[in-house]
Amino acid sequence: MNNDLLKNQHNTIRQLIQELEEEVRSGNLDQKAFDLSLKISKLSGILVLHLKSEDEYLYPALKNSKDGVLSKTAEQLYREMGSLSTEFLKYKSTYMSAAKIKADIPQFIGESNKIFSALKNRLNTEDKRLYQHI
Repeated sequence: MNNDLLKNQHNTIRQLIQELEEEVRSGNLDQKAFDLSLKISKLSGILVLHLKSEDEYLYPALKNSKDGVLSKTAEQLYREMGSLSTEFLKYKSTYMSAAKIKADIPQFIGESNKIFSALKNRLNTEDKRLYQHI
């Protein structure tokens, strides 16, 4: 597995989250709902590919590392990611449609802020505790 590819995916995911956050903050979500749904779909595509790469290649290798701290950290982060992945998939399935965004904009804003914060926290944690060792 190319670790540079995974690191680049982190940067791309961060950029898409930032774009979505800016769109949400700028208002007029009723008019931007279609564009938001497309960006959510794009984020989902990259995130699913990224998680698949981590789950199938990176985490198994790191969990089997001879470095006990790295192995334990990888195991802990892998377990924690399960719930975030499920939460994101629920968010995606709810808001990949402009109509669903428009149906309850305040709820969309709240759930978007929550999932974006969790994803950024996860990326930062991986960068600080895991990726610096690979």
